[in-house]
Amino acid sequence: MPELSAIIQWMDQYPKIGWLLLLVYIVLEVVRHRVINAESGSVFRGLLNFRKRRLEQMLAQPYLNEKDIRLAKLELRQRSLYQLTGLYNYRLQDLSVRMCNHYGLRPGYLKPWRSWLGEDNGKITFRRKWYCFCWCFFLLGQIINIILLVVFIIFINFHVSAEMIAPLILIFLFVWWFPLLMITSVPPPYLTRKMESYVGKFNSGNIKVEE
Repeated sequence: MPELSAIIQWMDQYPKIGWLLLLVYIVLEVVRHRVINAESGSVFRGLLNFRKRRLEQMLAQPYLNEKDIRLAKLELRQRSLYQLTGLYNYRLQDLSVRMCNHYGLRPGYLKPWRSWLGEDNGKITFRRKWYCFCWCFFLLGQIINIILLVVFIIFINFHVSAEMIAPLILIFLFVWWFPLLMITSVPPPYLTRKMESYVGKFNSGNIKVEE
């Protein structure tokens, strides 16, 4: 992202493109502060915390029986482990915690693969075929983006002045390519093979989840 001073200079020389860059700069700064840095102000996180407070209040209600309290505690534990592991399946959460403790991995190690992970009889399962399909689709998307970028550069090279080429390329990258890359990102195969190695060794240990 260009510095704000550089955008101001572009505004002086090229008002139209300068104002567009300023708008993109403001939007990206707001998103960065709200979504990444200002977690306590996030609307989504606030809704989750509201649900958590409701569950915590249920624990002090005298008219609930032990089974109701147990279910409330189970959901609270599931939500807490979700913050720790990035996984929402409660059995998979327990398995992830045990595996990470056993091999000294960070708590959220399995989070990048959560779309392809499951649990079956106390073991972690990995849908490799679905992962491979998503990886190929991701690569195809990047190839299409490269082609689009080349076509875009060729197009603006013949239709705009040389000074405006760089700002337009930056707009293409920061408005289209980078957000799409973050949304569709898939862990690379070499990291996936390492993860599968950990999961395979962990599953072979026959460590079961406590009820």
